[in-house]
Amino acid sequence: MSVFVDEQMVRLRNPAQLAALVDPPGDPGHARVRALLAAMYTMDFATVRGVSDVRVRRAEFQRPVVASRRTIGSWFQSTPAYTRTELTLERHDPLSPVWVDLSAEIDLSLLLEIDGGEVESIVTREITGVTSLEDFRSRFRFLDLDAFMREHGITTVDGLREAFHYLLTEIHLRTLGPFDPDDPANRHRYELRLAMLIRDTVDVASALRDAKLARAAVESAVLPGKPDEAEIRTPYAPVVLMPAAAAPGGPLSTAALESFFAAEGVLALFV
Repeated sequence: MSVFVDEQMVRLRNPAQLAALVDPPGDPGHARVRALLAAMYTMDFATVRGVSDVRVRRAEFQRPVVASRRTIGSWFQSTPAYTRTELTLERHDPLSPVWVDLSAEIDLSLLLEIDGGEVESIVTREITGVTSLEDFRSRFRFLDLDAFMREHGITTVDGLREAFHYLLTEIHLRTLGPFDPDDPANRHRYELRLAMLIRDTVDVASALRDAKLARAAVESAVLPGKPDEAEIRTPYAPVVLMPAAAAPGGPLSTAALESFFAAEGVLALFV
């Protein structure tokens, strides 16, 4: 371990310091929280309108994560009768863990605008009066007309009209009403789980490998929860903490590195 790693562990032992690292007071847009949410959850039908009440519930330093190793194979027997048995062997090696410098569980409140996909109306009508193949295509934009005609042996628009009755169903979704930030129903408690690696140098390839290895180990060892409004991508969001002074600058500026790691599902933090 280096002095930087030791200093950060001691500093982040204070829950207030860890909460401020995750959600800096000077960031009204809550960019880090949003990045962590995107790394941990799939929230396709919810828009985060606000973040509040960020509290560290649990933190553990130098946590060993023991990943499961699975071997799958088949056992064949030819006599006295042919048999085949599928085998799965799952092993854990507690003496070869992946070390996570800091794992943390953080509770927070999210102000969410959720689109439940409510249906306003469903209308089914018969399509008649088709005048040409292009006319048919314009009415059924989702259909590969050429493949449809080949499959059914149809070669002309007259044959197309006579072959079937065509029904078109239109589903109209309900438009969301004005968002009310004061409605208690729009506030939801969420949990952020972090698997943080602290590095004293900026080695992009090494840090990314370590973060992905830690994520894979955690995913094989930890069962995710089941929140109502989102799907969990990974039980713990991977985070890499590095010294800002070690960033080379230029094409490897802290902003460029943060963007690069974010594209890989990893939150890079510089202090």
